[in-house]
Amino acid sequence: MKQELIDAYGAIGVTAGRTVIIHSDFARLASFGGLDKQAVLDAHYQAFRDLVGPEGTLAVIAGSQNLCNTETPFDVANTPSWQMGIFTEHLRKQPGTLRSFHPFISFAANGPMAATITQDVSRHAWGPETPTQRLIDLDALCVSIGIHPRFTCSTVHHVEQAMGAPYRYSKEYMHPVIRDGNISVEPFYTYVYYLACEIDRNRNKKIFKRFMNHHSVSEHPLRNGKIYSYAVKDFYASAVQSMKDDIYVWLNQPPKTRPYRT
Repeated sequence: MKQELIDAYGAIGVTAGRTVIIHSDFARLASFGGLDKQAVLDAHYQAFRDLVGPEGTLAVIAGSQNLCNTETPFDVANTPSWQMGIFTEHLRKQPGTLRSFHPFISFAANGPMAATITQDVSRHAWGPETPTQRLIDLDALCVSIGIHPRFTCSTVHHVEQAMGAPYRYSKEYMHPVIRDGNISVEPFYTYVYYLACEIDRNRNKKIFKRFMNHHSVSEHPLRNGKIYSYAVKDFYASAVQSMKDDIYVWLNQPPKTRPYRT
């Protein structure tokens, strides 16, 4: 199975020295010849590792948004990711993996660029000096396993903040975190939307239509599903242009209720 995975991921551009951000839905690939879950996860991880080599870095979003509006402390070393897929947890637990310090939107990375991606980051989930911006700067390859990337892309929220999407605003959360074995309550920020707005998301349909008209999204069959890849830097540039032309491009239609309007 490992060679099958190496061939498939190699076909969509996972190459030596590359930084790769991975999103996954393994359920869409079906079973792998009766192998148990751990063996399948190990095979995928080792296939990626063999392809990127010692100079390549693997990353995942290891967010724990279930902690939002709770008193549960965030522990960067032990808090599990939430609804991010089983491969995310597998990579998060690998020896040498580093994780960014944000209780709701954290990233985990393994490889020589792990510290560059995850350490000394902004307290904001999106924007300058966040893992997303650093992945753009590193010209990372985004790989989506089992599901089309328009359903897994989070870079769009980084674009919304960069372009000042008016239906969103920055919100401060005072949240308990564990630092050096002690609990402290600290401020963190993320870009949320106004509840009064009629937010009708199109799940990146318009943004990806433009992107795919100008840039390639590689795809390759794998078992009963597909895997996909695209350059994060290219997507960011394209999405910025989409929002420049239509600030509401992430929505099916602009909100009728606009609390941000004067």
